[in-house]
Formats: sequence, C-alpha cells, structure tokens
Amino acid sequence: MSEISEYDLHSSQHFELRVRQRKTKTLPDVKSIISKILTDKPVGISKQNETKFKIIYKLDNDYDLTVIISIRTLNPITFNLVTVIIENSSKRKREDNE
Repeated sequence: MSEISEYDLHSSQHFELRVRQRKTKTLPDVKSIISKILTDKPVGISKQNETKFKIIYKLDNDYDLTVIISIRTLNPITFNLVTVIIENSSKRKREDNE
C-alpha cells in the first residue's frame, strides 16, 4: 500500500454513496479518504477473501475509519474502493486499551 498513488485507487458508485452518507468534518469527501489511505499508516489489515481486504485507520481516540478494498488488477496493481465505515475504536482495541 505504501507504493500506490491516487491513480491506483478507483471508487465505485457504492463507495461514493457511502462516503456522502457517512461524511464527517475531517472526512467530507472521497478525496479526503484517498488522502488518508495514501498518507496514514493503517492500524489493522485483515483479508476478507483472495481479493478483498479490510483496512483500518485511526481517526481519533474514539473512532476508526474502516475501508474495504478489492484488487482490481494485479499488473500493475490497482484497487477498487468498495465501502467505508466509521466504527468505534473499541472494536480493535484490546481490553487493556493497547
């Protein structure tokens, strides 16, 4: 993920709809989410299936941004942005808050 550019990320209509429905002051549009993907280090990545991944970014102490992506092409590698969810950060934190 550290070597991709915004041209490697393609948003679907579903993704754009979810961004509009779940926008915040810090994440008002698709460009702001793409910027977060390109500049921030994920706090979690899990494989959903062979081509789909769940990537979690910390927003603040209480909330995380979850982005579901799928591999669009392998050579060169490109991704489809599938959906975006803002979740309570307690879902990823351990009980001792680490």
